[in-house]
Amino acid sequence: MATVQQELGITDEQFGKLRLFNRILISYNDFKQAHEIASLLVDGNLYRNYPKENRHLVIALNMAAIVAYTRSFLDSRGELAHNRLPGRVLRQLTAEEMTLHEKVLKDRSTMMVHSDADANLSIPLVVETDRGPIVLPKNTSTYETILLPDSMRLLSTMAVKLREHCFALRQELEPDLLPFLPRARVEAADDA
Repeated sequence: MATVQQELGITDEQFGKLRLFNRILISYNDFKQAHEIASLLVDGNLYRNYPKENRHLVIALNMAAIVAYTRSFLDSRGELAHNRLPGRVLRQLTAEEMTLHEKVLKDRSTMMVHSDADANLSIPLVVETDRGPIVLPKNTSTYETILLPDSMRLLSTMAVKLREHCFALRQELEPDLLPFLPRARVEAADDA
């Protein structure tokens, strides 16, 4: 079975550019989604009276924003795109933004998407009572990892900044790809 590169009849260098281009396109959409979710949380005033109100919605949207934002920086499978954005993309971020970037990557991998026993310090505790010992599971909850409004606002800003950087990278790479990308023709519609 022929690979995509063989089917397109392109060189290793051209295929590398196509894979990077595809990662940039995918990342643009991931950052767009992260920004939209973060904006909904903050601008929709969903944090108001949290955790008494909107608790589950805030937690779910918080996780969704973080997952969307972090996708571009974590390994993904597939032949058609680089597995992650190049590290140089992070040069767009300030020191404060880099601190938040590292925090959301860690939270995503240890508390939100995976249940990391080491990160959660998951050693059960035995409580001695008059009726005998009771074993209490100890696990850090995703409830404890939500971003507060100021951090969510910053994540939204970071997502826009990185989305726009992806757009600039797309414009930079696109002319190199035009000669070998598959083409389609759109016929003019009849006015009849």
